[in-house]
Amino acid sequence: MPEPIRLKLFENYRFVLYAPFYAAHAIGAYADEGLEVELLPSPGPGRAEAALAAGEVDVVWMGPIRVMKHHDENPSSPLVAFAEVVCRDPFSLVGAKPDPQFRLGDLGQLRFASVSEVPTPWLCLEQDLRDSGIDPGALPRIRDRAMPENVAALADGTLDVAQLFEPF
Repeated sequence: MPEPIRLKLFENYRFVLYAPFYAAHAIGAYADEGLEVELLPSPGPGRAEAALAAGEVDVVWMGPIRVMKHHDENPSSPLVAFAEVVCRDPFSLVGAKPDPQFRLGDLGQLRFASVSEVPTPWLCLEQDLRDSGIDPGALPRIRDRAMPENVAALADGTLDVAQLFEPF
């Protein structure tokens, strides 16, 4: 039997959309195909790309925006994106209280925090806002807190709406 191919894989986030990959790992499907996959937590948002480019890891689960940003900052970057997993924005707007009447236009009057760890969620929400006739640049938002901090702020009442990874 040939020696297995060893892959170190950085996970930027554990989330439900990657469940098929975790299931494949758990039932030994990778091993059945001759792969020995080591799942590792990434060193943090924005740092996995550098580790990948430096050869410290073989594969990273991340979106194409990270790869494009890395190419902008490093024109000779060898990184490529492949194997689309998520076809839509996996982030949601979560309110501190239920509001069945909520509309995107309400964000301007609410204490709102967007995701700070990665760029894609805000880029997607910006487009949704534009499609709804709302200028994203005019929207007051907290942009420098991590998702766990925003969850705590929702719970303690100092924030009305947070953009969060589903399910956070």
